[in-house]
Amino acid sequence: MMKNTNKLMSSSFLVSLSHSITGITCCPPPLAYFQFHSHFLLFSTNKSNPNPKPHFPYSSNPTHANLQQLLLEKSRTGFDKLDDALAVFDKMLHMKPLLPVINFNQLLAALVKMKEHSVAVSLFKDMCVQGIPVDLFTFNTAINCFCHLNRVDYAFSLLAGTIKRGFVPNVVTYTTLIRGLISQDNPAEAQLLFTNLIRFKLIQPDVVTYTTIINGLCKRGHASTAVMLFRYMEKKGCQPDTVTYNTLIDCLCKLRSVDQALDLLHEMTKKGIHPDVITYSSLIQGLCDFNRWQDVNQLLSEMNTRNISPNVHTFNILVDAYGKEGMINDAEDVIEFMIQRGQHPDVVTYSALMDGYCLRGEVDKALAVLETTMKKRGIVPNIRTYNILINGYCKKLNVDRAIDLFQQLPREGLTPTIETYNTILQGYFLTGRHVDARKFFMEKMILNKALTLDNFTCSILLHGLCQNRFVVEALSFFDTMLSAGLIPNICIYSTLIDGLSKNGHLEKARSLFDNLPLKGLRPDVKTYTMMIQAYCHDGLLNDANELFLKMEANGCLPNDVTYNTLIRGFFHNKKYNEAGVLMDEMCARGFSADASTASVLLDLLKSQEQNPALLALRKKFLT
Repeated sequence: MMKNTNKLMSSSFLVSLSHSITGITCCPPPLAYFQFHSHFLLFSTNKSNPNPKPHFPYSSNPTHANLQQLLLEKSRTGFDKLDDALAVFDKMLHMKPLLPVINFNQLLAALVKMKEHSVAVSLFKDMCVQGIPVDLFTFNTAINCFCHLNRVDYAFSLLAGTIKRGFVPNVVTYTTLIRGLISQDNPAEAQLLFTNLIRFKLIQPDVVTYTTIINGLCKRGHASTAVMLFRYMEKKGCQPDTVTYNTLIDCLCKLRSVDQALDLLHEMTKKGIHPDVITYSSLIQGLCDFNRWQDVNQLLSEMNTRNISPNVHTFNILVDAYGKEGMINDAEDVIEFMIQRGQHPDVVTYSALMDGYCLRGEVDKALAVLETTMKKRGIVPNIRTYNILINGYCKKLNVDRAIDLFQQLPREGLTPTIETYNTILQGYFLTGRHVDARKFFMEKMILNKALTLDNFTCSILLHGLCQNRFVVEALSFFDTMLSAGLIPNICIYSTLIDGLSKNGHLEKARSLFDNLPLKGLRPDVKTYTMMIQAYCHDGLLNDANELFLKMEANGCLPNDVTYNTLIRGFFHNKKYNEAGVLMDEMCARGFSADASTASVLLDLLKSQEQNPALLALRKKFLT
């Protein structure tokens, strides 16, 4: 058995591989590669392979033939065990004569199917070192593996090695590299690569290339750019297919541009491109997000007309949407209907139903779904199923029942997630059990080396500590968090600013707020409103009003909470004229006085009925 196959993908190993294949000891970044080597690529694509490989027919040797048949099968499905694949490779190395390159490629393809990308790269290196013939498919496979390992730099180094060997990179090579760049969140470099490929006529992009880039742009929310590229491919005579349309439609729906997505559905049907269940499922999800039930029913009817059957995912979308709206009967009807249609509800289906019950406060009914319906159907609950129940009981302030479920997880073979821990931590604070919360945090979370605390964890703890007046402890934890390398987001700073100001530490809160730009953070409307409320509480009306004016100048528009907060501040400090001006402005923007503001105004009118400014406000806003 060879020694290199279990080697970790260390930097030294990758450099060694790069050097053994290309003679290059460093990997040029993609941008630089195309800025300095475009002429080399252009020259390389215009020459034929100087060392064409001979064709190897299937062997008449029974041992060879049996192994070749096995490799053909495993290239499609992968091996059951990694050791089996390695044993086959070891056997192939010692066969005389060597099997043709297509069989080695099939072995690499099997490893890719198994997601053993690092092992595939290691075998590729051994092939090159031992002089086993390789072809463009072999290089493309190795490039693909490097991209999956998030080492696109080494993938580009292999591109140089491909050309050095005399092979002409094809559309698969470049599409793989583009996909790799996008997966590492480098859409600009992916676009530059694509532009250079067209500019130097290195490839004729096909629908897969275009769809790959469109998918990458969509995943990073660049829908408008994706649509522009979509139109460009049509202009260049490359016909988008169902996958291309599905990619755009799903993106637009997730970005809440569902009407634009519907327009694409109509466009594709006019062009004779057939939508499928994926198309309709994306649209149904988008429409459910807006509670557009009539349009949902229309799409379901259209699916029936086109003989497109909803799948489990489609039905799960409906169950989840109805559950979130508290329409439990409708959700149960969907489950009954899907069973009638021969679709089997799964753990996602029943978890969504349980979530609907919990949102209505009917947690015991959700538990009955788990203990009765799911067990009866042989559906094994997952961690999300339990997280829904644990959250439901915490929201009902029954943390002890949530803890029982938490302790049950190991017996069910499930590992709690950070969401599980966060839910219980928050539940303890919600019920005022701050001692239990701090104990749970220290013993179950801090000491759990497998658990990575997130910003939400920190926000829960800071809010809980400040709410219970443990401000010094909250600040100490915040400093520890910074020392540990966790980068707080604006939500954490807002929580701490609010806690400090409400516990008599306005100057510390102000200092944190003023230093937000130095942290690369911009206050949001919630953060501004908290500081305005803090200033109002301490009678600093000028500071509050100045900050109110500054927030809009900084591109953060006040909302109804901001207006009402400042108006009440003016009321409490007897600035009735200023309050009146602000109320006029608030109403002009479509906001209105909330219950607290109206209550304060009524109380003032009772105690100071003859104040002209207050009488004017009563006439304007309370009649």
